[in-house]
Amino acid sequence: MATMKDISKKANVSLSTVSAVINQSAYVSPELTKRVQDAIAELNYRPNAVARSLKKKSTNTIGVIVTDILNPFYPPMIKGIEDVAFDHNFNVILCNTSNEHRRISTYLELMLEKQIDGLLLANIATTEDLKEIEKTGLKYVLINRKPPFYDKNFVGINNILSTELAVNHLVGQGYKRIAFFGGNLKINTARERRSGFISCMNQNGLEVDPTLIFEGEYTLESGYTNVKKMLKEVDALPDAICAVSDVVAFGVIKGLREAGIRVPEDIAVIGNDNSAFSENFLVPLSSVDHSTYEMGKLSMELLLQIIKEKHEITPRQIILTPSLVVRESCGYEKKHWVQ
Repeated sequence: MATMKDISKKANVSLSTVSAVINQSAYVSPELTKRVQDAIAELNYRPNAVARSLKKKSTNTIGVIVTDILNPFYPPMIKGIEDVAFDHNFNVILCNTSNEHRRISTYLELMLEKQIDGLLLANIATTEDLKEIEKTGLKYVLINRKPPFYDKNFVGINNILSTELAVNHLVGQGYKRIAFFGGNLKINTARERRSGFISCMNQNGLEVDPTLIFEGEYTLESGYTNVKKMLKEVDALPDAICAVSDVVAFGVIKGLREAGIRVPEDIAVIGNDNSAFSENFLVPLSSVDHSTYEMGKLSMELLLQIIKEKHEITPRQIILTPSLVVRESCGYEKKHWVQ
């Protein structure tokens, strides 16, 4: 394998000139630069990444930690991160915790061993996890979720508005008795979306029936289990169901269909986050788009800004505005359905 000394000899230049060209650490005339580059190409030289990182005090690598890679929410976000990273010659190490707390510590140790330049973390919800992250001393940005009272770098969505958009659409379609299938209230996104549901129902003068409010997880299984519970325990079924996420809505629709209840003819369903599968689900799902690709893109751009600054920058919290996406699951006025 060729070395810098081989390049120096081949190009008939000093070792320091070769180093300056490779590391772009000093000015080298165009003529000498071309001789070095030609020698590199001819000898198929590959710089030692570890040695370069030690010299530059940078590995041009960032870590990304997500909670559940199987959730369709993540791929567009990760693509946004990776696209920006690629454009800036950064590498990405992706880690999936599978919603297991113990994995976070393991992956943080890995990131330190790899000497990454920064860290992006999606769906960190607890102060306990945040303390572990801050102990590393790594520069980081949180995405989508944040612990209570967190006021540092973050990119997310206006969760309250996302549910308000969903409820207002259902009300506009003539639905009045609306159920809410939420998430774990320990998580800020779940609390905020539930708050948006209740406040918007009140603004529209509609009753919030506590028997039609369900807590759970951001999973298909949670939506499925809760809809089965609703069908068993509730005397009067709702006109429509507002789900905390699209994955939960998928579980809701599965449970309703198994019970012989049609969507949207009998009960309308709307999701939240507009995942990649929603448009082509069994019943194309109305949802609220979170600009997930943009979320990933902006978080990577913010992290690069933090990495490049020698001094700490003023923390930024970027909150994106959601938008309604109407499909068949509740996208028509009730009067249009044949009973």
